[in-house]
Amino acid sequence: MSKFLIAAIGLVFLVGSSVTMASGNKESSLPPVAAQDILNKMSCEGKKDGEKIRDRTDGEMITCPAKIKQPNFGK
Repeated sequence: MSKFLIAAIGLVFLVGSSVTMASGNKESSLPPVAAQDILNKMSCEGKKDGEKIRDRTDGEMITCPAKIKQPNFGK
């Protein structure tokens, strides 16, 4: 009986955490930002305006400060 109870409690935690992860970020007021834009912004930190860097994902040249593209994300 105790094994069944432990298994049931474990299942509740497993299902609850997967539902939380799958729910996404619908309550946040922050706009979604692509990982590529975050990397470009991090690369531009400490650089002067107008300095050029190479994008880490597609090799494109970016002028600092990096412009954040607003991705669609299936809307």
